[in-house]
Amino acid sequence: MLKKISIRVRLTVLSILTLIVCCVGLTIILNISANRMADVIEATPIIPALEINKESTAQTPPPISMIPLSPSKESQIARTNFLYQSILYMLLVVATGGGITYFVSGKALVPLRELSNQMKNRTIHNLSEDLPVPVSNDEIADLTGSFNQMSNKLDEAFAMQKRFSQSAAHELRTPLTVLKTKVDVFNKKKEHTADEYDKLLSVITTHTDRLAELVMDLLDLTNMDALDCNEQIELKALLSDITQELAPLAWEKNIVVTVEGTEKDVPGNKSLLHRAFYNLIENAINYNTEYGEVHIRVEDASGQGLVTISDTGIGIPTELQELIFEPFFRVDKSRSRQMGGAGLGLATVKTIIEKHNGSVTVSTNEVGGSCFTIQI
Repeated sequence: MLKKISIRVRLTVLSILTLIVCCVGLTIILNISANRMADVIEATPIIPALEINKESTAQTPPPISMIPLSPSKESQIARTNFLYQSILYMLLVVATGGGITYFVSGKALVPLRELSNQMKNRTIHNLSEDLPVPVSNDEIADLTGSFNQMSNKLDEAFAMQKRFSQSAAHELRTPLTVLKTKVDVFNKKKEHTADEYDKLLSVITTHTDRLAELVMDLLDLTNMDALDCNEQIELKALLSDITQELAPLAWEKNIVVTVEGTEKDVPGNKSLLHRAFYNLIENAINYNTEYGEVHIRVEDASGQGLVTISDTGIGIPTELQELIFEPFFRVDKSRSRQMGGAGLGLATVKTIIEKHNGSVTVSTNEVGGSCFTIQI
């Protein structure tokens, strides 16, 4: 019942109930004490006055008379009046206390109502604007600060969703535009040679494969929750296997890849971790300079696996380092397209690492290039 009414009324009702309990208890105690006091007074012995004889000072005192045990009529009336008065005063105290509570709580909740009105005026267009935080340093200020943090996170999420939609539409539109253009040009001619048919089929195959790969990558990003991560994986051995697989690519660009560090076992899914580290090491080679280096190190950080992959490549601007894990994001769009892919590699890496209760961050390498830090 109380959950369906306002906080102001709820505080008033609770205060009135508290006052009723306290006042009723106090009234009962006072009436009991008053009655006992009246009984004691009525039961006090009365000693008659002694008549002093000048001739003799020694007299036998008269017998002590006692007040009857049953209260007198006047005493009963006084007791009843005291009871009624105490009940009346109790009701006055409860009513006054409830009114004061209602008034004071209304004044105290004014900042909360103002905050509520400001929150109602928030839309997707002004989420980035912070609400003014009161200088009172109370719960309202904490609530305002929490709302500002939530608004900023929502604004970032909406911005990320917008970038994702734009990038996904662009990635899907490119092959579809090429296919439509090729088919339209092909249909303008009535007769075609076998070579023209072969070229059209080749273009259709290439771009449909690209679309299928893009769709599969998107599905992989959303279908990882069903996979188990209970295998015991030795990180250094896994990384050494990946570098052997990528050795031909490294030799082609004259890049030296080294793996060092300690042996460290972590629970996880070997297939997923293989894919994540493969993407990172492949990027470190592809975006490296000729005769560059890729250093991979494995450490045990307080029971967790810590892997650093640093390269001497082109690097990532500091202002873009927080964006590179978003789907379809590319630092250099033209160069990235030449190397293939749809910009989902690092987004997949982040999803895989987070599924293993880990984190992946990127920073600038001291000798140039990038340094990816993965903690599992």
